[in-house]
Amino acid sequence: MIKKKLIIATVLSALVIGASVNTIPAKASITDKWVQVWGDDFNVPDGTPIDRTKWGFDIGAGGWGNNELEYYTDRPQNAYIQGGNLVIQANKENYNGAQYTSARILTKNTFNFKYGRVEMRAKIPYGQGIWPAFWMLGSNIDQPNKGWPNCGEIDIMENIGKEPNVVHGTIHGPGYSADKGIGAAYTNSTAFSNDYHTYAVEFEPSVIKWYVDGNLYETRTPKDVGGNEWVFNQPFFILMNLAVGGGWPGYPDASTVFPQKYLIDYVHVYQRANGYNIVSLKAAANGQYVTAENGGDSALIANRTAPSLWEQFEQIDLGNGNIALRSLANNKYVCTDNYGNSPLIANKDAIGTWETFHVETLPDGKKALKAVINNKYVCADNYGNNPLIANRDSASGWEAFDFISQ
Repeated sequence: MIKKKLIIATVLSALVIGASVNTIPAKASITDKWVQVWGDDFNVPDGTPIDRTKWGFDIGAGGWGNNELEYYTDRPQNAYIQGGNLVIQANKENYNGAQYTSARILTKNTFNFKYGRVEMRAKIPYGQGIWPAFWMLGSNIDQPNKGWPNCGEIDIMENIGKEPNVVHGTIHGPGYSADKGIGAAYTNSTAFSNDYHTYAVEFEPSVIKWYVDGNLYETRTPKDVGGNEWVFNQPFFILMNLAVGGGWPGYPDASTVFPQKYLIDYVHVYQRANGYNIVSLKAAANGQYVTAENGGDSALIANRTAPSLWEQFEQIDLGNGNIALRSLANNKYVCTDNYGNSPLIANKDAIGTWETFHVETLPDGKKALKAVINNKYVCADNYGNNPLIANRDSASGWEAFDFISQ
């Protein structure tokens, strides 16, 4: 939900309180298969109460930071199970001073997770002023000095009724929120309300990808936030709601039909089978961390005293002692460019021979990286004052690194 601000004066109707979890241990790679770790298929008899061990409710009105018109309730008139679907229903009725009612459900106190593929199959409603959404908020939203947008927001799917063929995927964070959110639109040949569609996001270390019906249409990395903080390498929770009116969609008019129904077939969360192995490399030559400087646009160099995002890499196990390194600064693979004759740089979208390194353990326990393309060791040349380059026949101090888990 795109917001100018987030107003929280809510009652959470969750019966089971759950902590933030990272379900799968972080020891493998972005290339591993997905494994389902959580979900709700709503395959229960009609009228079965919504599972409060999985879902809570936000309750109230006040516009929700968007000048919305509805009052969110936890009544069965607004959220119920029917035909194997969770139905979120917006009604035109006078209720506690509001003209409309609807529901907003979430996993804030039941399921929080760091990284995964989040997928929903749903048939969305339609009409002027109607605003269905499937989205996530950072689990630290209630911590001091966090709140929105510092907690981060990932909008997996939003549709405004006046654009029946279009859905939007957006991120919001400090310096890029509300109408400055960073996103893209996906256009379908027919109205999305005509049938069920799948909407998914894959959020992984320093990269988020959006899909509709399996089609990738948007990718975002830290380079896209314009020097602002990337706030998505942390746990999130899921929300689904059906808003009525607001500054972005506009307001219902004579053409808008009520009730409107948001039919959700399932919500699934998947995580990588073995998680992720995030490391920083500290050069023995000078005790400094290797950085993908300038957001990955410059050659790798060991000149940082502490590891931040630019100094973190996903170590991908390719087997037989070989690895690749994906920079979290820009979601690119580290390359021994020009057959190893040029300095290392994180600028490749896929792993090939130039992006493959063999790891050797030295007698003192430190690691050396040998570029497969030229069989040379990576060197932090001139005591680390020069960019890394694979040009040495043997490994000593300048070619030694500590791999430090992050």
